[in-house]
Amino acid sequence: MVLRNVSSLLRKVTRKVLDVDNESPPHDQMDLLNNFLARHKWELNTSSLQDLIQGMKKKHLVDSICICSPNGSIVISTDENDFSEALIGSALFNYIKNELPESETVLIKDKDNWFMVFPYNAKIYIIRAGADLTTIELRALAREVESFLKAHGE
Repeated sequence: MVLRNVSSLLRKVTRKVLDVDNESPPHDQMDLLNNFLARHKWELNTSSLQDLIQGMKKKHLVDSICICSPNGSIVISTDENDFSEALIGSALFNYIKNELPESETVLIKDKDNWFMVFPYNAKIYIIRAGADLTTIELRALAREVESFLKAHGE
């Protein structure tokens, strides 16, 4: 009986402290994001892949986007001098994929930013950003680029 009361008391305290049962949506965060989105418009309806990539860079708040083939040749990049990044990213991902075949995404924290490498539709996407992006965010970025490529026959 005493043990049941103690465990019930501890459960109530942890729920209050950890806010475990809070199933409500984070309205404050959603308001902040909606405010941010209302202030910024990105021109993603373009006929140029380079303009699309530059817009995606701003939209997703990343420092650079580099898309390359698995052998390291660049498809498109926000920076013209990303040849070494494409080679390093593709080699790194291919090595990790050989060692850990079930791996999906490689996230590396550098001193100042994150280096994210992931495959999508036979291409390797290399993203640099100040904060890490979730796998869902990375795939959303890749889907937007791939739908553009499909629509423009590239």
